[in-house]
Amino acid sequence: MKASGVYAFANAMGWNMTTIAQAIGTTSMMLSRSKAKLLSSHTSENALEVAKLSMIGIDYFGSIDIWNAWLNNAHIKLDGREPRTMLNSIRGRELIKSVIKQLQFGFTA
Repeated sequence: MKASGVYAFANAMGWNMTTIAQAIGTTSMMLSRSKAKLLSSHTSENALEVAKLSMIGIDYFGSIDIWNAWLNNAHIKLDGREPRTMLNSIRGRELIKSVIKQLQFGFTA
C-alpha cells in the first residue's frame, strides 16, 4: 500500500496526519516522506486493519461523525480509555471490535 492511500483514507475519515499515523503505528513525517512509495508490510497491514475496523464502526454507528465521536470518548469496557488510543495495536483493535459486537447484541454492562 502506498502512503497516498493512507492519506485518502484519513481524508475520508476526517482525520489529520498525526491521528492516522498514530493509529497505524508510524509518524506523520514518515508518511509525508513516503507519499508516493510503498509502506512497509507491517504499516500497510495496520492501515488495512484500521480501515476494516472503521467500516465496522461506521456500519454500527451509522456515520463517520458518530464513529469518530465514539473513538474520542472514554469507554468503561476499555478501562476508561478512549478507543482511538488503542487503534495502533492488534489487541486494541480486537478489544474495540469486541465492544462494538457487544453493543450490537445489547450487552452494555
